[in-house]
Amino acid sequence: MRRYRGTLLAACVLLLTATQYADAQEGPYVGIAAGWKRASADYTKGIGLDVPPASYETATNEVRRGAGTLRASLGYRTFVADRLYVSGELEAAFHGGGGPAGYLREGTGVGDRDVWPGPWSVEKEGGVGMNARLGYAPGGLLGEGGSVYLIAGVHWERATVRRGSDIGGRAIRSVAEHTLRPRVVGMGAEWGSLASRIGLEVRYSAAELEFRTGGDGSALGMPRIDHRFHVREVGVQVGYTHAF
Repeated sequence: MRRYRGTLLAACVLLLTATQYADAQEGPYVGIAAGWKRASADYTKGIGLDVPPASYETATNEVRRGAGTLRASLGYRTFVADRLYVSGELEAAFHGGGGPAGYLREGTGVGDRDVWPGPWSVEKEGGVGMNARLGYAPGGLLGEGGSVYLIAGVHWERATVRRGSDIGGRAIRSVAEHTLRPRVVGMGAEWGSLASRIGLEVRYSAAELEFRTGGDGSALGMPRIDHRFHVREVGVQVGYTHAF
């Protein structure tokens, strides 16, 4: 009986401690982070004609470029079991510097069926997103408010897309605004007090953009032109979080 009472008392103490710990860490928070990312992007152009002999030619160019980022977030964290928590957050992102830019050099050299060479670029201007975190707060070396976590999200980013074709000594250039919808995954760690924490996070994101210009491919001089941009980013950021 004494052993049973001792076990029950210990379980109550642990439960009370866990509950107090969770209550102290639950609630809203704001954060700001700055970092650096390495972007890889490829542009694929496709030229299609149904005029006999029907054909579809493509060419691809890939480039890499680094840039800085600045992010601000507003979130809410709640514990679901002992020191295991989930949180949801809204995020605004600002991208510094230009984006990936290259020159599509490949071509067939066969008139209307040529994948005409030309410059291209994708420059992100900023965006918003929604993230979800699954984390664990072990305490110890990470401090009273520290934790390790996984993060996943969906973002919407405005981008300026520039593309061009150089045809027989004539340069054609086009600039348009598009929306990228990257999916984000990552992992991070934070350490500090219940109210103030410093964090380090690594992220990977990927987005695709596809659209068609030109004609319908039914006659010479009216090829359909497909454009596909695939943008991948790996980044690291350092941030500060304040919990209320």
